Amino acid sequence: MKPSSSLSNDQKLKICHHKAANPSIKQSTLANWAMQEFKLSKVPTQGTISNILAKRQQYESIDSTELTSKRQRAVKHSELDNVLANWVLQCQARRVALSSDLIKEKARQFARQLELGERTP
Repeated sequence: MKPSSSLSNDQKLKICHHKAANPSIKQSTLANWAMQEFKLSKVPTQGTISNILAKRQQYESIDSTELTSKRQRAVKHSELDNVLANWVLQCQARRVALSSDLIKEKARQFARQLELGERTP
């Protein structure tokens, strides 16, 4: 398994918690800890650690379902997101096999129906 080089939201939150548990720890030491703890391919820069610590409240308020992601993405079309999510749930309830291509195509169809334009998923 290839070591990861970018941090998930969960890992960033763990860095914040490790800093809170060890308030006198230097950011360079914290970066080395993170590399070992998360099996990263390189040590996070001091700037990365500083940015993570500055956004601590943001990471603490993240929904548990978003902790595994590496970026927070804003939903551009919430109506499309809701319609597509409901369609996926209905398919899952009927045990329909879903592929990413099928979901993308359905998103395009819903976007046309909602008149959102061609550049949507």
